[in-house]
Amino acid sequence: MRIAGASDRGYVRATNQDSYLIQRIDDAVLAVVCDGIGGARAGDVASSVSCKIMDELFIKKEQFSDTDDVRLWLKNAITEVNQHIVTLSRSVEDYQGMGTTMVAVVFADNQIIGANVGDSRIFGIKEELIQLSDDHSLVNELVKLGKVKKEDANRHPNRNMLTNAIGIGKQIDIDIFEIDDNVDAILLCSDGLHGYVDETEILNTIRSNSELEEKVSVLIGLANNAGGYDNTTVILCDLRGDDHE
Repeated sequence: MRIAGASDRGYVRATNQDSYLIQRIDDAVLAVVCDGIGGARAGDVASSVSCKIMDELFIKKEQFSDTDDVRLWLKNAITEVNQHIVTLSRSVEDYQGMGTTMVAVVFADNQIIGANVGDSRIFGIKEELIQLSDDHSLVNELVKLGKVKKEDANRHPNRNMLTNAIGIGKQIDIDIFEIDDNVDAILLCSDGLHGYVDETEILNTIRSNSELEEKVSVLIGLANNAGGYDNTTVILCDLRGDDHE
């Protein structure tokens, strides 16, 4: 497996509140993308601290015994991250109201397990782009209820309103799911990409013959060419490539 990632501020935002992590320990790999929320209330702190804690907990984990062990680790790790962000938010005035989304994938012992809190996304890539995570957002709930068409979701005035995020309370919902390894690649990204770039463009870029790092750069370029209205973070995992980072 080959993996690469990058993050960009874009053209409009004053700071980059996205963070990402790629960590490899022996044969296990952890990939994380976080998109901070809270504006001036330190969304960048929430996302960067969340990645830092995930990194520390992953390094401490000696090995994974099976799929259930990976699932449990992800649940406990993200719960611990949430508790830390909630405590930090309540103890530092400048951090009040901060939070972050998170998508994470663990590759271990031929198992691929994903986790999601918020509206950053995990996609699988084969002949098409397959969304594997479920957005924790008001608009997604409206789509499920049939009140908003899926193709109109990115234009909805409340498209950025989250129903779940790290740091918003002591209790959060964490989606944890297995990912079938018959896909060619896995994409983790913040909404700076999936909120502004057409899925066909994303798919065509990933299925191109470019080097992995170049594909990541092109994806971020597409988001900036669409206006660069948001921070954009991308991690691309090539499951069919050679084993180097």
